[in-house]
Amino acid sequence: MRIHPLKQILLHIFVIMFMVLLIFPMVLLLFNSFKSEAEIFAAPMGVPKSITFNNYAEVLTQSTFLINFKNSALVAFATVFLSMMVSAPAGYALSRFKFRGRTLFSVWLLATQSFPGIIMVLGLFVMLRTYHLLNTLPGLIVMYTSFSMPFSIWLLKGYFDKIPVALEEAARIDGCSRARSLVKIVLPLSVPGLLAVGTFSLLLSWNEFFFALVIMRDNAHYTLPVFLARFMGSGGVVRWGPLSAAALLVCIPVLILFILGQKYLVSGLTGGAIK
Repeated sequence: MRIHPLKQILLHIFVIMFMVLLIFPMVLLLFNSFKSEAEIFAAPMGVPKSITFNNYAEVLTQSTFLINFKNSALVAFATVFLSMMVSAPAGYALSRFKFRGRTLFSVWLLATQSFPGIIMVLGLFVMLRTYHLLNTLPGLIVMYTSFSMPFSIWLLKGYFDKIPVALEEAARIDGCSRARSLVKIVLPLSVPGLLAVGTFSLLLSWNEFFFALVIMRDNAHYTLPVFLARFMGSGGVVRWGPLSAAALLVCIPVLILFILGQKYLVSGLTGGAIK
């Protein structure tokens, strides 16, 4: 189907404007991270006249950024690992086994995504306090894993539905157990779906702020979003230069990982959504 030239031009203009709106905050953050405080207040949206690396030096040497970065990395990658380890067998069971309540359980997985997380904060706080997991990274990991599991299980269930059962039956005839056929046949064919689950879990745990703020009690256990929210100078005044540098450093790792895995994320999401 051919698109009218005028419509094509308007579509290109719309896409360019949309991309500019998406990129502009990152560009502004980059510019301000290389400015002094005086220059930021003088021209907050301008190009830096003189480049300074003092903001980055202050963030890396005079704050707890590296400690909080380690906390976020540990929580994020542990959440990704646990989400994939739990979601893959659960999604496989929903896809291959027929049992009572299977449809109801699948509907419940999707229904959990419709409730705002804030209504669970009191119950989660009491539960973590009961098991002595408040102000601990394992408590945050368990909580983030529980948040990512419903969507991950549903996505992988749809992905496993696309894999022919005949492949597993042929493996069973050759003496392969069900567990081995899952590891040797099904999971290798489901790499895009697994990467989509990993990317989703990574973004969720890396960017989550509210529950980390509620659960954690001291700066040594904060993750990066909480660190950024509490990153202020003396007297509670926000120092925009160091804050811009810290925010840019927080965005870079997950941005790189997202760019590298975007094609797997898109194929995994569409593959899991279409049976």
